[in-house]
Amino acid sequence: MRIIVSRNNQDFGPYTLAAVQHYLSQGSLLPHDLARDASIPGAAPVPLSQLLSGQGAGVPSAGSGNPLQLAYQNLRSFDLSLIFPWTTISSLAWCKDRRLVYLAAIGLGPAVALAIAPAPWVGYWALALYFSVIWALFFYYLFRTPEMVPKTCVQCFLITGLVSVPVLLLVQGIPPWTVLYGWAKSASLGPRFVGMYLGVGLSEELCKAAVVFWLVRRPGQLLLPQTVVFYAMMSGLGFGIFEGVSYQMTLNRRQGVDDAYFLNVARLTSLPFIHAIWTGIAGYFIAFAVINPRKRHGLWVLAICVPALFHALYNTFGWGLVGLGSALLSVILLSTYLASAQRMHQQLSRP
Repeated sequence: MRIIVSRNNQDFGPYTLAAVQHYLSQGSLLPHDLARDASIPGAAPVPLSQLLSGQGAGVPSAGSGNPLQLAYQNLRSFDLSLIFPWTTISSLAWCKDRRLVYLAAIGLGPAVALAIAPAPWVGYWALALYFSVIWALFFYYLFRTPEMVPKTCVQCFLITGLVSVPVLLLVQGIPPWTVLYGWAKSASLGPRFVGMYLGVGLSEELCKAAVVFWLVRRPGQLLLPQTVVFYAMMSGLGFGIFEGVSYQMTLNRRQGVDDAYFLNVARLTSLPFIHAIWTGIAGYFIAFAVINPRKRHGLWVLAICVPALFHALYNTFGWGLVGLGSALLSVILLSTYLASAQRMHQQLSRP
């Protein structure tokens, strides 16, 4: 009897029965490898153990004896320099493997940040920056264009957090925003939505879009809409992270343990993402306002009012069906905008 062995859709052999049993004892062949009798054309392959059993032959063990003794013999046969490659590790050759560096940074970043943080508020900011980098890399992978400049990305992120947010906080303390913010806390759905839209939504979206308005008007610059959207998302990300840390150190601490935990996670993950999407929508219209100055006033209105609407819906209805539905629709809308950028440009170019 001669046996053909199949592994990973590749045939080996034919082997004699003695050769197959020898290879099985060495571990070169495995009992679950598929095999067939070479003397029978068109024979369906079956597990090797089944084929041998049909021939009255057993499957020899790859190792027999005391399991502990066999394990000891196996361990002695291993090259310890391959299991514990201290020489390679100490030479720092692993630093050249970028995949390993990225993997370690992503996997161990939060643990390292919390270990070295001298105070809780430093830990909050360290984790916020960690998630900011993760989101920024994700957005870069999806929306990058050749004209993107890392320095500008950082500027959009920091200017919104360090300049626009403090200005927004000052504005919130003066009329009519004090009244509108009061409505936003109303128990009645109508006044709460009006307050969320006119008070929270419009002011916060304008706050995030301010750096984008400045960016597109720099002398000698004419950016692609996709590039402006990416920079706008960096601005929205900055706002979401700064807002998230602020809530973590204030409002979230007044909640129960479970609520505080879930809110803290959301403030560093989903909510900065949603803010980035809303500002990306604003960036889309702002970019086209530069390309088509005759219609810039209407585009400016859309740049603030459209994302403010989704912002207000989400804030009003929270994590319910309407709130999360509006967030998902925001993502779909931005994706659709980017896919139809050429059609938008043609439409705006008409008289």
